[in-house]
Amino acid sequence: MQAQGARSCYNGRVESNVYDQYERDADQYLATHGLRVPAETLPTVRETLRREIRHEADTYADKGTVPGNTSLMRICAAQLWHAGVVEDALLIHRARRTSMDATGAIDGQLMLGAGVARTKDFLAALGTSEAREILDDIAWLEDDYDAERYATDLDDWYQTT
Repeated sequence: MQAQGARSCYNGRVESNVYDQYERDADQYLATHGLRVPAETLPTVRETLRREIRHEADTYADKGTVPGNTSLMRICAAQLWHAGVVEDALLIHRARRTSMDATGAIDGQLMLGAGVARTKDFLAALGTSEAREILDDIAWLEDDYDAERYATDLDDWYQTT
């Protein structure tokens, strides 16, 4: 994250305080929606995450001037983790792989909202190269992963209860 007043350059255009604005946007999104969203809101959460993935990918491919909001991406991933839909592991993985910034912002544990065993079973059944990559990531995470502790950590991180 850049300091107050920092400036960023994308494709020759200078963007002032974009990361400060992104922090405010992420805080507003969290205040509006919270970490635990109703099932009918999940399509909107997924679309928000996909939009930010596109922005981040385009920026790093020199196709766009608006970087993805990795703080917002993390909140969306946390909302999906709480929903526990196993297919969301794929979307969260794609978000994590968008850039080095996104990988740092979005914890690998967020792919495990449906639980370790269920996620591994789902990915093994898919059998794609992406699924195998996620299974490799899970192999690094699963020994230390505790869903209840992680939920508490998310609540503490976002100061919710």
